[in-house]
This record gives sequence, C-alpha cells and structure tokens, in this order.
Amino acid sequence: MTCRSAFGFFFFFMLAAALSPAASAQCTPSVSPALDPEMASLQARLSGTPNDAVLLYNLAADYAAKCDSANTLALLHKVADLPGGLDPSEYRGFAFIHDVPEFKAIAAQIRARNPPHIQSHTSFIIKEPNLFPEGMAYARFNGRVYAGSVQRKIVWTNKSGGVHDLVRAGQDGLGYVGGLHVDEKRKQLWAVSSAFGDAAATSSMTQGLFIYDLVNGKHVATFVLPEKAGGFLNDVTVASSSGEAYTTNTDTGAVYLARRGSRELQLFLPPGTVPGANGIALSEDEKTLFVAGDFGITRVDLQTKSYLTLSKPADVIDASMDGLYFYRQSLVGIQNGIHPGRVMRFYLDPGLARITHGEILETYNPLFENPTTGCLDGDSLLFMANPQLHKWVPGKPLPPVSELHDIRILRIILRNR
Repeated sequence: MTCRSAFGFFFFFMLAAALSPAASAQCTPSVSPALDPEMASLQARLSGTPNDAVLLYNLAADYAAKCDSANTLALLHKVADLPGGLDPSEYRGFAFIHDVPEFKAIAAQIRARNPPHIQSHTSFIIKEPNLFPEGMAYARFNGRVYAGSVQRKIVWTNKSGGVHDLVRAGQDGLGYVGGLHVDEKRKQLWAVSSAFGDAAATSSMTQGLFIYDLVNGKHVATFVLPEKAGGFLNDVTVASSSGEAYTTNTDTGAVYLARRGSRELQLFLPPGTVPGANGIALSEDEKTLFVAGDFGITRVDLQTKSYLTLSKPADVIDASMDGLYFYRQSLVGIQNGIHPGRVMRFYLDPGLARITHGEILETYNPLFENPTTGCLDGDSLLFMANPQLHKWVPGKPLPPVSELHDIRILRIILRNR
C-alpha cells in the first residue's frame, strides 16, 4: 500500500515525498508500477462494500497520487458523508488541493460532525525539541519514559525533567528508532532499529531488534532481520512469560519473532499476512497476538498461527493504528494514517474475535502534532502528543529549535464501561 496507510508518521515521512503542508496546486503524478494494481484491488473490494470509508479514503489517496483532483474530491465527499470521522485535512498526499474551496468544505464538514474530545493531561515533558521520536515506552520500576529518535538514539526522562541518553547516536549500529517496549520482568528495553535509504546512509545501521539493560544501560543483544527479508521493521511487543518478542515489517506485511538463544529474527507470519503491519500487542494471557494494518486489526492464535481480521460494526474504524495496546478486554491505540491523530479504544467480545463497539478517547487536541505511539501505565495510557515529524525531512538539515516544541507525553485514564 502507499504511504498514507498505517506506516506510522515516522515511516511516512521517511518514504513519502517531502511536501510542505502549505504546498500549492503543484502536483507530480506518481510513476509507481504498484499504483494501478492497488487501485484495481480497492475498486474490486468496494464493489462488495461500497460504503467502506477506509477503502474510499485509500482510493482517494491513490487518485491524488495521479493528480486527479476530480475523482479525489468525489471520493472524499463520500468519505465525509459516512460515519467514522476520517479527516483528510493533514494528509500530505492531498496537499495539491488543500487550498481548493471544495476540499476545505469537505474537511469542515467532517470536523463539524466530529468535535474535539480532550481528557488527557501532561504527565512528562522531554525537553529536547529536535528529538523527532516515533516510539516511546515507560518503565514503572524506575519511573522513566524512554523515547527513540530519527537521530538514531534513545533518551530517557522522568519527573525531574532532565533528558539523558540511554543510547548515543549510532551506538551499537542502531538505526532509525521505531517502536519501543519495556520488559518490566527483566528490566530491559526492546528497540526497533530500521535501516533504509541509499547505501551510504545505511552502511552503519543494523536493521533488527536491540535489547538494553535498564539497570546498567548496557547493550544486551541484537536480533538481526535477515537481509533477504527486505522491507523495514516498525513496532514491537514482548511476552513477559518467555521474554520473546514479536515485531512488524510494515513494508512486507510480515511479522517476525525474536527467540531467546538466537541472534536472527525468525519469520513468524509470512509477507502479505497483514498489509501495512504496524502496531502490535499481546492479550493478557499472551495466547493471542493483535496486529494493526492498513484496513483493520488482525487476531493471531500464537499456538496455531491461524489468523483472522477482527469483525466489527460498520461505524467502527480500526484501520491505520500506529501504536496498539491490550487493556482489559479491549485494544487501545493511536490512529493517524487516515486522520490527523486520535486515540481510540476498541472493546472486544469474550472470544477476542470481534470488536463490539469503538470509542474515541481523544481527538483534535491543540497540542497534537503527529501523535504516534504510546504505552500502558497501569490503568492509563501514556502517549506522545507532538513528535512533530511533519517538520523533519530525511537528508535535509534539521529545522531550528526555535520552530519546535518540547515533546509532551500525555496521560489518559482508562475507565471501564
């Protein structure tokens, strides 16, 4: 799928063309050979479910890639008339029509029907405005928040407000840092390291999973993605019982497993299993894995490796989830590829096979600037409000600090219904 899907904003800006949010009517048609087959697939799926807002949105983005404003706007009108509140206003692929009155009217209609909902409060502040993080994690045993960076490092802070390096830039061969996960039982941090770009840029990067000891700060191990696998890794979750980890490959739609005693990631689910595989979470009993993708969330039985897409009511949008976390018979996470960014909760049936209903926990918070991922802290969700990745362009100088803000970690109390 193209880059607006559930790749997370970090990877969106690594792979997409660097367009300014204020781009004018200039548009260069995509020459991707995958675009026409993708559009044909979307249209075929729409023939059976013509009112699927996610499919319509994705097809509109494909027409935008062809610079076809008429079909793009026609499809976005349909999206605006459907439930779900998908908001195209900040997707860069639509930048060439941002100033078109018809596009503005569509965005206004969507926002009028979906007012702001804000219940979070600031819990931590990372006082490093040019960090540009994608992933974060929280360690309850020491009260520290950890955040990765496009600058190939990992930092931590706590309530004192100081910022400290856990991993220095490029140390141990660390690449662009994606998802993070704290294994509280072993007091370890797992970090996704991705490497892509030209040979000069990636020569010093290792693509895989890194483990760091959170007591002494030392590098424990690296699980390398086989070179033949291709694609790029995105997010990670760890089984407390076994100490093994699962990680998503967004570009290929595969899931990999890091087994103790090995130093290479093993293919767990083959490419194409979950298109746009991104956020990933384990059930409380660690028997079921959930993987977020372009069109919805996939449930995986870890013993049999059998999988299915979660069924759901027509008005529930579970596509394009960046971070994903299991909490008391529900899934919580950040939805950003098809929306400027909102925090969602999906309640599951007893068999964990169906979403019974969804809930928007937070949306249109004025602090939001590309919210990406978060983590659970007991009965609350911590998440980054403003990674500001739209202000960072790979291969170009960082913007001046005066144009950036400290990174705010917000907290939402999760309540049972």
